[in-house]
Amino acid sequence: MSTMLTPEKGIFKEPHTVWGKTWMLVMIILFTTRLLTRTTLVDYYMIFEGFWYMFIFAFSIVYLLYVLLDRYSVDEMNYYYVLMLTLPILSAFAANLAEGQSIPGGIIAQRHWFGLGGIFLIIYMLRTNFVTIKDFFRAIEWLGWLTLFMYLYCYVFLDAQAYKDYSFVGYSDLKGGYRFRFGVDFIAYLALYYTIKYIVYRDKMNILYSVIMLAYLFFLHQGRIVMVSILGGIFLYYLIEVSWKKTFVYMTVAGSVFLLLMTMLSLIFPEFVGRYVEQYVNVVLVFTGQETGEGSVDARLEEIAIVFLYMANYQIGWWIGVGKFGADYADPSEPITQIAPGDIGIIGSVMTYGIIGTVIMYSQFFIAFRSLLFVRRYKKDIYFLAAKYFLFYCFAASIAKGNLFSQPGLTAMFILIIYAFKLIEVQMDRQGVPLTMIYNK
Repeated sequence: MSTMLTPEKGIFKEPHTVWGKTWMLVMIILFTTRLLTRTTLVDYYMIFEGFWYMFIFAFSIVYLLYVLLDRYSVDEMNYYYVLMLTLPILSAFAANLAEGQSIPGGIIAQRHWFGLGGIFLIIYMLRTNFVTIKDFFRAIEWLGWLTLFMYLYCYVFLDAQAYKDYSFVGYSDLKGGYRFRFGVDFIAYLALYYTIKYIVYRDKMNILYSVIMLAYLFFLHQGRIVMVSILGGIFLYYLIEVSWKKTFVYMTVAGSVFLLLMTMLSLIFPEFVGRYVEQYVNVVLVFTGQETGEGSVDARLEEIAIVFLYMANYQIGWWIGVGKFGADYADPSEPITQIAPGDIGIIGSVMTYGIIGTVIMYSQFFIAFRSLLFVRRYKKDIYFLAAKYFLFYCFAASIAKGNLFSQPGLTAMFILIIYAFKLIEVQMDRQGVPLTMIYNK
């Protein structure tokens, strides 16, 4: 029986089947998620960005016509057309109303939403068995390792200060000055995926891989929101899919090993460990309303204050937002135009799209929820589980980071995985495959 989990040759001939299809998916994922904008390859990416948007927007329209005129039906995944077509227009209109930015300029500032059409391209490739879910996961795994090696190279051989004007470099006095802030979401995903794989197969190499990914996130990336969110996803997996008892044992062992490691490091590098402790203490201070003395954190609080002061005199902004301002429109005399919405998470979302746009954006998680209801045979599949709990990471991180609207393709990719498993289940129902046939791969 052929399904989307069955390896297919597609149009590629052996021995280039895996290689060709995987690299094609890697490129589609890179452009759909805009991951390269958070790396030192951003300038190369920008050369091809315009061509990608023209192609994928045209494909999305053709695919929509196919869905409406040939299939005569829509499903939950087509909700992404709502995001693609409403949020850029809403933001452009809001920026024009608030600060007079031209509507075409506002749409250009939000052009990344059109890139979501990449998910419809992947759906088409899955439906035609040109690629399989295994091909898709292979591409994601490759991306995780490729980005890890590339980022390590940058940390060793490149000076972050030389890229200080780029969005992937930030300054933090507590973290040691200028630091790379690369897009690490696929690395975070692999940390979760390998943990689940270890629990299922008991292969110690998988826990080693997970530790490598977590070590990079903790010691080099130093992103507190990323770290807390992915650990939260891992904790939820243990709690729901394993058991309370084993969760307590695993977390106690992991916590003890971590404390022992940090204690040993504190004896050798006391300053180094002290900085890490202070970083996480500052998170607690922020939630208690106290000043942290950490420049990057206090800057975020200042930006939030600017938003609230602006909205106090522009009440409609709470509902429709003030839009996203292009680099050529940023006015130093108007602080609201200087704020990077992605730095202040859900507040940045409300600032840009208002409550209405934010509700439209977060409603995409309902796609995954509805698709989950159809998955019965594959609910213990490691690919399915990894995608499901990584969506918790996407949601949790969006509260403090702006990836949900600055790089919307990432969340869409993992919602797509849940939806693809739904398609498999529906196909099996039609073929009469019994529900008692459970897959755990």
